[in-house]
Amino acid sequence: MIKVLFVCLGNICRSPMAQFVFQHMVDEAGLSDKFEIDSAGTERYNEINHAGIHYGTKDILREMKVPFNEHYSRQIRKADYEHFDYILAMDQSNVEDIQAIVGFDNKHKIHRLLDFASVPRDIKDPWYTGNFDETYWDIVDGAQSFLKWLKDNNFY
Repeated sequence: MIKVLFVCLGNICRSPMAQFVFQHMVDEAGLSDKFEIDSAGTERYNEINHAGIHYGTKDILREMKVPFNEHYSRQIRKADYEHFDYILAMDQSNVEDIQAIVGFDNKHKIHRLLDFASVPRDIKDPWYTGNFDETYWDIVDGAQSFLKWLKDNNFY
């Protein structure tokens, strides 16, 4: 079982979008039994306030016909580092925040999602940009590239 955790700042926009986009790709490929997929954030504010998925994320997922369930924000925990095989951050700031929470990445589990794409880069936060379309397509690029990387390296 390949365990993947997507992480952004608040766990209401990018990381749940990545969670459900990747889950949809895995399901469509007939690989559901080979993956455990979740998401988290680096800050606690939304968890404390029991925040759900941002309406902009829900809207783009509906528009693109990506199934999703309600997801409530949670902060990444040190135990997540041991549990998950891959911790995929949306931007470099998230990588640094994850490392501050879980400690040194001695098992090389922490990456930016778009590090697997042909053009490695950060995924912009639509909470600030308002551009959920751009975020969606960056996440699709990263998720497809990551799934291909796993296949090319015989991980499933």
